[in-house]
Amino acid sequence: MVRTLIRLAVLVVLACQSLSLASAQMAASRLGVDEYSPDVDSLPLLDRKTAASVISLDGRAEVRVRPTQVRIVLAVTSEGKTAQECQRAIQEDVTGLRNRWQTLQIPSESIVEDFIAILPVHSWVVEKRGDADVGVEQRVGFRMQTNVHVSAPNDEAASAVLTAAFEQGIADIIAVDYWSPELDAAKVQARELALRAARTKADMLLKTLFDTPPAVMNVQERTTVRYPESLYDAFENSYQEEVTPAARSNMPFLRAYRPRNTYYRGLQSDGDIEGAGLPMKPEISVVSTVRLYFASPGASRPKRKAPTKEPR
Repeated sequence: MVRTLIRLAVLVVLACQSLSLASAQMAASRLGVDEYSPDVDSLPLLDRKTAASVISLDGRAEVRVRPTQVRIVLAVTSEGKTAQECQRAIQEDVTGLRNRWQTLQIPSESIVEDFIAILPVHSWVVEKRGDADVGVEQRVGFRMQTNVHVSAPNDEAASAVLTAAFEQGIADIIAVDYWSPELDAAKVQARELALRAARTKADMLLKTLFDTPPAVMNVQERTTVRYPESLYDAFENSYQEEVTPAARSNMPFLRAYRPRNTYYRGLQSDGDIEGAGLPMKPEISVVSTVRLYFASPGASRPKRKAPTKEPR
């Protein structure tokens, strides 16, 4: 009987834990870093002249495009006593990169070398000038940099490209860029969706509120492209002491390293038509805004004439 009660108690505890885990709220370290306001922003009041002359309605749409090309820019550097030594060392590294990438089916036309600079390296040498020791700066060698651009079809291939570069000893990654040939078509699609959203608002509001809906008098449009490198967010969030003990003020205190958190946040466009799904992978966001202008019915109302005085 006792064993049966113990088993029942264990089952109840496990069930409660499962329920608590299922209903738990998920949080992360970015919470509390961004400014938060529980209030929803209200519309700004229009001045009397604008309210009586024009009505404007916006439509905004976001279209996400999956990249089909990933460009990685790597810096290949070397130092030597002569420029020829630097050049030979860099060519060895670049040749090694090309050979490794060839095994990944990266064509040679997808690899481009971009020479950056070769600069002298100086060092201080103490020399005797008369009766005094003088520090003299002298050239001791050169430092050369060449960038290598490589194009991969997707993130998986790009990861393999980086692994091969690390095996070659190249780890200076300057940039990662994304591109797709579908961007022009995505701009047209985003513009059509934004116009449709603006028209839907006009049909809902103007036809409901006015007996005679005002006609369109003007239009504005803007379409922008946001690439993944601009859609990352970074923040710092940590607990740390605020007061250093005064009794040991003569001793230097070295704070522990606190890493800067960086992650792909995606675009929050606050539009009428948002991109589908969570921003799980780097994508190109195309955002279009269309603004329609209508003549305010108040602008066409005839002004009241001041009553004329009758002659005596």
